[in-house]
Amino acid sequence: MKKIILIAVSILSTQVSALSPWLETLDKENKQQQLDLRWSAFGGQADVKFMYNKLNDMHVTVSPLPQYPNMHWDLNHLVYPISENSKLELQMPYGNIEEVTGGSLAIDSDFTFTNGKYSIKVNSFKLIPAEKPKESSDIVNFKLIDQNNNHLFTVNSIHIEYDREQGLLLMSNMDLFATKEFATLLGNSFLEGQVVGQLHTYNKLSIPENAEVELRGGSCANHPVWPPAGNVDVALTAIGSVQYRSAHNSNGLDSDYIVIAPSASLKNVGTADVPWYTKYSGIFDPYNNDQHPLLNWAIYREVDGRFEQMAVSGVKHAFLTINFNCTIDCGNSHILWLGCEDVYGVGNNDSSSAIGPREEIEAYSGTWDNCGTFFDPMPCQGSQQNFSSGPGQFRAVVNTNDLVDANNSGVYMQAWYLIRDDVNIFNSMGYREITPTAGGGGWSFNPGPFANGAALDNYVPKNTISAMQSSQTIESREGQFAVAVKVIDLGNGLFRYNYAVENYEVDPQFSQFRIPMLDSPLVTDFVFSDPDDNVTNDWSFNLINNELQVTGSATNEQDWGMLFSFSFTAPSPPVEGVMTIDIANPNATNTVSSVVLVPDLNDFDSLFNNSFE
Repeated sequence: MKKIILIAVSILSTQVSALSPWLETLDKENKQQQLDLRWSAFGGQADVKFMYNKLNDMHVTVSPLPQYPNMHWDLNHLVYPISENSKLELQMPYGNIEEVTGGSLAIDSDFTFTNGKYSIKVNSFKLIPAEKPKESSDIVNFKLIDQNNNHLFTVNSIHIEYDREQGLLLMSNMDLFATKEFATLLGNSFLEGQVVGQLHTYNKLSIPENAEVELRGGSCANHPVWPPAGNVDVALTAIGSVQYRSAHNSNGLDSDYIVIAPSASLKNVGTADVPWYTKYSGIFDPYNNDQHPLLNWAIYREVDGRFEQMAVSGVKHAFLTINFNCTIDCGNSHILWLGCEDVYGVGNNDSSSAIGPREEIEAYSGTWDNCGTFFDPMPCQGSQQNFSSGPGQFRAVVNTNDLVDANNSGVYMQAWYLIRDDVNIFNSMGYREITPTAGGGGWSFNPGPFANGAALDNYVPKNTISAMQSSQTIESREGQFAVAVKVIDLGNGLFRYNYAVENYEVDPQFSQFRIPMLDSPLVTDFVFSDPDDNVTNDWSFNLINNELQVTGSATNEQDWGMLFSFSFTAPSPPVEGVMTIDIANPNATNTVSSVVLVPDLNDFDSLFNNSFE
């Protein structure tokens, strides 16, 4: 083993600028003493995982080469020792991590980045706490500095956890954002801001004398509070970053496709605590299972007046919460306590061990049966057996030609936390407009401002109706869905009707859309769009029994979390009418409906009316 290169860093002694709400209101005689104590994290190991295919796309090779080049990037590990003589200092009153107040970690390493004549050899690096953005839900961010004092990466979206049983500090799933300096050293400016890997550290902990390692009594005496004693309400507070990953390798997709994933932050804004248990970790209250939230995301665009879903992900099974800035914090990282914030990074949301198929989820109830699933197929072992190792398996895979279509008037990333008993699904989802830009062998997205709600609301405002557009969100017995319509006057008595149907959580799938329509040869220019980029399973259009029927097949029914859209041209202006949606499950309600804009059958083109007479 190489000699560890020690880097001397002065230990800062700073006081927390603002206490978390649970500390502000805590009434304990030893509170100030606990705030003044400093815990120390030192030694252990660092585990580095690089996104080799993404870096290859951007003309960067990494040595040593990946151990498993044809498998998911997070299955490749570079493990290095952390110096016993470097340490982080932490403020951890009652064992709850509040702040990293100073210090650094020094890691002996051996990897190299190469881009043609440019090269960066990293013999060692250090992690130094950095000032984090005010809106961040992270407890700490780091700068990754190499032995030549080059700031190569900004490190954030950190799952920082005190393992009480083993007395360890765990910092996992840290995204490595390439800095401008990294991009300059490798001669590719487009590398700046790209997530190119993950970092995990495992440290020993030195606990000071008189430290309390668990908060007893006080506000925690009456927690957890489970539903129905309290209301579950988790809000998505940010989509911090939108990143691409290569979707092609020796056994993957071709270069016209990329995987896109976001980072996401959230907050418990309800009056109930929320279970956050890792799948297959045991049986827990309040549901007598391993209940946890499920993150999913999708990409949309507005093109030629239509609103389309270009890609939809599987579900990322949540497994840990950092519980930052809490109103109540009782020290269990598998319960999201009242007022607590949490963050999941891009690499985390692309995890091969956590992302699985959406069809296993009962969306309306927010439940998942862990036996007989992708992760633990029959006969069940009661533990995880499978991992999503394919380059695009369960990911949001996007055709890059669709991303940069000149007819696009807006492209959006939407994320949604599906949480059991959540009283408001629409503050659990949010979106950002993105600007897809290719360059340097990769893609950047420059996300705009974050907004809560569905991206569809940016196409037509939720629950509105006017002369040329309408939108209605319906809560049925099977779950919620929305129908938005935008009508364009083409002139010469012709109107373009653009419908977007989003199934938020209806578990029985949609199989047909029906709107009133005369059987007229003047109803033309049919367009259908779904997220799978496969024209062979597109729904068909038929004018039957004074209806336009848009009909799917058993291989392509509209599942929860999916938006299907269709368009046509008709010789009649819009009026209010009813769209009927048929449901595939015969044991459920046969149909649901929505008030929308439809062609006025009494004002169909006079030429057609005369010939009909």
